Amino acid sequence: MLLAALSIAQPTTAGAQPPAPIAGAAATTTAAEAAAPQDPRALAQQAQADFERVRRLNLPRYRGKVPTGRACPEPVGLNWCYWYDETNSMPPEPDTIARMRDRLLRTLDSLGTLEPGDNWISGQRVRYEVEANRPAKALEVARACRTVGWWCEALAGLSLHEMGRYADAEATFERVLASMSERDRCEWRDLTPYLDEDTRRVYIRTRCGTPERAAYEARVWWFARTRYGMPGNDSRTEHFSRLTYAFIMRDAASAYARGFDEAERELLVRFGWPRQWATEGVAPGGRPMFTGADDPSLRVNVIGAEPTPAHRFIPPANVLTSPAASDSTEWAVQRPPVVARYHPKYASKLLMLEHQQGLFRRGDTALVVLAYDVSKVPGLAGQRLDGALVLTPGTTPAGQSTIRRDIPARGTLTVRAPWGPLLMSAEIAADSASTLVRARYGVRPPFAVGARVSLSDLVFFRPFGADPTTVEEVLPHLLATQKVRAREKVGIYWEAYNTNPAGEPMTISLVVAPDDTEPEGRASRAARALRLGRGADPVSLSVQDRSARGVRVTPRSVEVDLASLRPGDYLVQLEIDVAGQYTVRADRRITVIP
Repeated sequence: MLLAALSIAQPTTAGAQPPAPIAGAAATTTAAEAAAPQDPRALAQQAQADFERVRRLNLPRYRGKVPTGRACPEPVGLNWCYWYDETNSMPPEPDTIARMRDRLLRTLDSLGTLEPGDNWISGQRVRYEVEANRPAKALEVARACRTVGWWCEALAGLSLHEMGRYADAEATFERVLASMSERDRCEWRDLTPYLDEDTRRVYIRTRCGTPERAAYEARVWWFARTRYGMPGNDSRTEHFSRLTYAFIMRDAASAYARGFDEAERELLVRFGWPRQWATEGVAPGGRPMFTGADDPSLRVNVIGAEPTPAHRFIPPANVLTSPAASDSTEWAVQRPPVVARYHPKYASKLLMLEHQQGLFRRGDTALVVLAYDVSKVPGLAGQRLDGALVLTPGTTPAGQSTIRRDIPARGTLTVRAPWGPLLMSAEIAADSASTLVRARYGVRPPFAVGARVSLSDLVFFRPFGADPTTVEEVLPHLLATQKVRAREKVGIYWEAYNTNPAGEPMTISLVVAPDDTEPEGRASRAARALRLGRGADPVSLSVQDRSARGVRVTPRSVEVDLASLRPGDYLVQLEIDVAGQYTVRADRRITVIP
């Protein structure tokens, strides 16, 4: 996966100009002082510009395909092209560049000691420590910073985010926001660069500083997180880190040999800052670029790559509007349009979780059970695993969760939440392998509006020689998948709610039929059912039952023999008839494999 920006602008002077004062921070030099030969700011700027020139001269060649002209999938401004390519990787950084960066940092450290209140020097020190993958050292620099205002805290927030300390980073950025003027705070909280058109239309209806805008932003950031079961909101701290980095880049030389303009800032904010660079060397057609430039480092096209893989940053509008009604495809991280991207360090591999979940009612509470199995996921064998099952009701930026550390590779998770439609996020993470295995979609009770008796979900389990009377008895035997082998028997468990505790007649019908898109009624589906036992007649199972006495919950189960079913997708449908109401149904898909 590749994220790249191609600079095709005419060259500018490589030396950076003194930066404008950062909002909320005191200016540190005058123009006359900046011109003085021994001024630390001027010396730092010259050293930084020299390093970037050396970088360009020593960049490795990029061997991948570079889109040009009208082939550019995402032009930004007049001089930049962004594209996304999962098939190419960037060449490694030469040792020469790493050595020169360390030399630059030694110079910046010395000058920073002389001028601990210089915001430009402190920003560049943090920038290059992060670039060298030393965020802990960057945090030391940030904490030694003495600039007046919020700048030092912003550098600390960026460093903490890069260290993976997202809760600490979020608290730090909250202090940054509190120190800002209302206008600056609005700019920093602005979400428009990340939003698709539908979401942007809703967002701009609210005015910055109002409770409505704050509530909308909180909802967006809550649902934008890649991993719900983790302290801190890393998506939000990534946003603030990008804004901080954009301030660092202002009026500083870069690998692109051009001043930091609005188009480059847009690329940085939407997709993050580059972590690797390479050069194409010649223009399309074979001619050197910028032939009029005296400096050979300005005669190349520079390509920058952000971390990969990079997922969609903000969910689409329909998910944000009705998360509990979303399905797993709407949470697909590459589903277009992708306006902005983010690479969480803990999810270099983001995989689908093989699982089975079920929703059961406990008064006004929903009990969600989930069985999972990641024992066959490549790279997870022998790793320390953390598990989370997070439920969010409606569009509220809050949720109920079960979070467990050191979980087995195969097991179950349960959590309770208010009864009703919910967004479920089931997550198994191996931080040591930078792998997240996830299932995220909306769950809701089977349809039973206006009915006295309602049903739970159906769940499949391995028969264990007893009839379970509670879902807790079933948990150790739940299948961690909805795929079953034809030679295996499968147990099906469900619960009926608000049944008459005196005992009332119930007609229970269960049908297993091929799952296709052809419209058909109950009788037709039953006629096509492929045996619920070893009998040859394609009929549904129908029994006369009586509800449980003394309680209003009737648990039931049935054992099904699938030996005669051909491989394929099937729909298991349960129907219950009681006097005085329409038939209520619950169904679940199952896949029979050889």
